[in-house]
Amino acid sequence: MSLKIGGSKSNSSGTSNTQINSTTMPVVPDWASNLTQSVAGRVGGLVGQDPQSQVAPVNPLQTAAGANAGVLSGSPWNFDGALDLYRGVANRQAPSISANIGQFMDPYLNGVVNATSADLDASDGKVRAQQALDLAGSGAFGGSGAALTQSATEGELARARATSLGALRSQGFAQALGGATSQAQLQQQQQAQRLASAQGIVDASTAYDANQRANIASQLATGDDLRNITQQQLQAPETSTAQIVAMLSGLPIGLFTGQATNGTSSTQTTGQNTNVNASAGIGLGSKGWGGIPLG
Repeated sequence: MSLKIGGSKSNSSGTSNTQINSTTMPVVPDWASNLTQSVAGRVGGLVGQDPQSQVAPVNPLQTAAGANAGVLSGSPWNFDGALDLYRGVANRQAPSISANIGQFMDPYLNGVVNATSADLDASDGKVRAQQALDLAGSGAFGGSGAALTQSATEGELARARATSLGALRSQGFAQALGGATSQAQLQQQQQAQRLASAQGIVDASTAYDANQRANIASQLATGDDLRNITQQQLQAPETSTAQIVAMLSGLPIGLFTGQATNGTSSTQTTGQNTNVNASAGIGLGSKGWGGIPLG
């Protein structure tokens, strides 16, 4: 630190008058002044920028995601096909075993029972003819004995017919029932297959739509991330300048700052006028206040 005092003195007569003028100026080290001016220059450069230039544009992936979402409509044709299959099953009558027995029973009756009945008719005719010959030969054709014999024969023929045809009809019904049951089961399987096919179409369409939505969401998320990166890059000058300003504000520059005072005074008295011009300077040398280096 240095201290300088200087001045001049002269005497003359006159009226007494005293006046003092002084000025105090801060003394800042060069490194602090240069650093502050550099930061201020960066801030001034940011002031002249267009704010719109710091807004990141829409990323192409965001645009693609928006376009794909706008036309996302699923697979309506697949759902329509599935509905047609559902309607087809719903419109069909439930498989009926009793309703199908006739279509299996009728061919059996025509091919087996009726043929057997015709054979029985022929056999019965032979029995009757032979019996008539036997009765005529014995001379008992017109008597009561013949009538009893013929009645007994007809009874045996009727029982034999009933037994044979009944067994055939029972066998035919069992076969018809088995066929009708198998057909009803087949119809049920076919309906189940149609329903399964319809459900498969719905599941596939739903999975396709879900995959499309997932792809769009992935595009949008990636586009958002990339746009955020671009936004950070555009704002990097402002961000870094703000950080530098904050760091500069935290520096204890006041510890390295001193003061310098310059002043003049004049005094006049009655009968004798004394003019005193004095100057005093207080400055910081290389040691600063308290011997702290200034850089």
